[in-house]
Amino acid sequence: MFKKILFPLDLTDNMYRVLPFVTEMADKFGAEIHCVYSLYVSSYYGSMGMGGTYIGEFEMNAQQEVKARTEKFISENLGGRNVEMSILNGRPGDEIVDYAQKNNIDLIIMGHSTTGIQRAVLGSVAAHVVKHSPSPVLVVSPEMLSK
Repeated sequence: MFKKILFPLDLTDNMYRVLPFVTEMADKFGAEIHCVYSLYVSSYYGSMGMGGTYIGEFEMNAQQEVKARTEKFISENLGGRNVEMSILNGRPGDEIVDYAQKNNIDLIIMGHSTTGIQRAVLGSVAAHVVKHSPSPVLVVSPEMLSK
């Protein structure tokens, strides 16, 4: 039923709490896991009037750091499984939905938060994905994430 599972990463402790849901579903269905991280730098800092050279250099450094941390997470936690990794560039909610459409994703598994600034960032991403996703979305509740 689920051959491709999309696991959006946020590089916070929350992704470690979502991980057991991803691995159990992937193992149960023999699914390929697509780990994605959406880096949203240019538009955000560009709107603040920062120079293009500075933004480009910052974005390049951020991409290298995100790639290294994502690769480390995958090697330490998803070894022995069929995993695809992508670093996306844009608004996370839009990028996740677009990736799911383009890659025929069967299931998206992600977390969200409901407090403070995390709600504004992570909660709004999860809400956007649920509303616009072409495939089912399993959202791990904040209560599960805090255990």
